[in-house]
Amino acid sequence: MPSTPFAAVADGAVLSVGPWALLLLALPIILLGEAITARLGWLRRANIPAAVVGGLLVALILLGLHETRPGTVELNGNTTHGLWLWATTPTWGIADARPTDVERPLLILFFTCVGLNASWAVARRGGWPLVILLGLSIGVAAFQAAVGAATAAALGESPLLGVMSGNVALMGGFGTAAGFAPEFEKAGLTGAATLGVAAAAFGVVAGGILAGWIGGLLVAKARRTAPTSTGSAPTVSAEDTGTRFLAEVHALWVHGRATLIHLAVLIGCMKLGAFLSVYVQGLGLTFPVYMGSMVVAAVVRNAHDLGRGAWLSTDRTDAIGAVALAWLLAVVMVDLQLARILYAAGPLLVVLVVQVALLALLAYTLIFRWMGRDYEAAVISAGMIGFGLGAMSNAMASMRVLAARYGAAPKAFLIVPIVGAFLVDFANALITTTALNLFK
Repeated sequence: MPSTPFAAVADGAVLSVGPWALLLLALPIILLGEAITARLGWLRRANIPAAVVGGLLVALILLGLHETRPGTVELNGNTTHGLWLWATTPTWGIADARPTDVERPLLILFFTCVGLNASWAVARRGGWPLVILLGLSIGVAAFQAAVGAATAAALGESPLLGVMSGNVALMGGFGTAAGFAPEFEKAGLTGAATLGVAAAAFGVVAGGILAGWIGGLLVAKARRTAPTSTGSAPTVSAEDTGTRFLAEVHALWVHGRATLIHLAVLIGCMKLGAFLSVYVQGLGLTFPVYMGSMVVAAVVRNAHDLGRGAWLSTDRTDAIGAVALAWLLAVVMVDLQLARILYAAGPLLVVLVVQVALLALLAYTLIFRWMGRDYEAAVISAGMIGFGLGAMSNAMASMRVLAARYGAAPKAFLIVPIVGAFLVDFANALITTTALNLFK
């Protein structure tokens, strides 16, 4: 790892970009994405997050450099800096940690913000929709495994390739793909780790592009079916979706004292959540690293409400979450290494295209219908595309764009993270294990 953010290396590379450089690079990338989105109406109408637009453009430039001048740019997003990672580690001392993605604190901070806004008053309205969404998500995961296996077999490949590039890499994401790769190797799928990472990267790109676009189509569909809808009837805001990042930063700066108080609470929740996550994982259960912080933050929020507190502001938490999410997405998109997708085997790309098309169709029809055919159902369906293609960050970013343009969707923001980031992982692991035993 380079000792400075930008360092020349001797093996032919012109520029080596370290973790701190990636964090700094993300900021102009966000502004670039907002500028492009503000000028291209079709992008604005597609509700694609600005960080995805800017990050994908830079990732494509890096891909071009990789193909024409290999070794020109090297990216290293891992860090062991104890102070940066302190709030996310289950230790009280500030010490070097194991190499970790530099964006991890941003990921956990965002979901902690989600938890801090999860009041019981809203949770009570989650009820059956949460159960229905969980059932639909489990069905989608099983469908991804079955369709992937069938498509791969039809192409003359091992069904295991279809499972790895289906529910494992898409519904599960990078972590699940990496975790199950050794078992797939043992079952006979050569290069399972590489295939899984490539499939997950493809899913992130596809989800970032499709989630907001299809969500926008469903919002229009919800309006046409307004007489049978049970949710809100939002109106389109005339405000552009661009230039929002600096506006959020400015709002946090103006309310400096309140911002610092909320950041302190969030960091405390993140720290306690790190201990909770490690404890639950120690019991042998699947538990994402950010779930502990989200749970602790939810407890803090509801204790605050029970005590009739008035110092926690949803506006401040939303602004902090928006900044963290945009920053996170920009780093993730730049660090995608699109060459992984380019070098993926032809059959893998065919399987992935089929998977993406079918999930988009399911979200537009079945999921939207079962979630109520209203505005919130449209936002939830967009979220399903995001986490169903491997990235909760994509899901939440696309949902935020829709909410900023059309109106609040509290039920969607409550149930989608719980289902997509936590509950469905248990079922997905069982589905994957069953497929492994069936096709090995």
